[in-house]
Amino acid sequence: LIQAEAGLLSITGSDGEMAKAGISIADIAGGMYAYSGVLNALLLRERTGKGSNIEVSLLDCLAEWMGYPLYYASDGAAQPARTGATHATIYPYGPFPAGDGKIVMIAIQNEREWALFCDQVLQAPELERDPRFDSNAKRSSNRQQLAPILHLRLAQLSSAEVIALLDAASIANACVNTLDGLRGHAQLRARECWTEIASPAGTLPALLPPPRTDAFMPAMGGIPALGEHTDAVLAWLGYGAAEIAALRTGGLV
Repeated sequence: LIQAEAGLLSITGSDGEMAKAGISIADIAGGMYAYSGVLNALLLRERTGKGSNIEVSLLDCLAEWMGYPLYYASDGAAQPARTGATHATIYPYGPFPAGDGKIVMIAIQNEREWALFCDQVLQAPELERDPRFDSNAKRSSNRQQLAPILHLRLAQLSSAEVIALLDAASIANACVNTLDGLRGHAQLRARECWTEIASPAGTLPALLPPPRTDAFMPAMGGIPALGEHTDAVLAWLGYGAAEIAALRTGGLV
């Protein structure tokens, strides 16, 4: 609902259908801004001795994150169109199929990269100088003409070959991962992001939270069993042992 109110749905999805983010982005944004607000308040109290009231609105948070399209569409300008996984105003910038059927995300972000892409990846330097595509504005407006050319040339390469050529040309790219692919991602392993925690069902894998710091390791407690901490919580609330026993006898806890 907040994604809808914040205008996110109006720029997300394909031309034919809007889409929401696949995660609870408004709730996460609200939690992160609350966290940073608390840290700011603690620093302010440490320096001034004064406390602060903190307000967090989910709509405020997503409106802040909508800054680029919001300002882009100011003064009567049209808002960015819904263009699926491609960029609304930069092209080529988005998913492209390779010859093995796998998808590679390619991000051409300036004219230097476009020239390298044509020369080193597509092996078609003449495409750089094509008057239909010799600026980003032209490539974006003529993407329906450019896309088949790119698809035809990239179909001659495997995804690994496309990525290797993009890496050699220092052009940003990414694999379109599944959740299994993310779970086994080499970079997460290299950064030692995975740990294990205890649970009533046995040991489970869990991701360490960002940001990373060399000052301490984040607390990664186990998942408690149902009712495991009931007595401790009631004692913390001020209940005595006899009162807790009475609550148990009465079936209230």
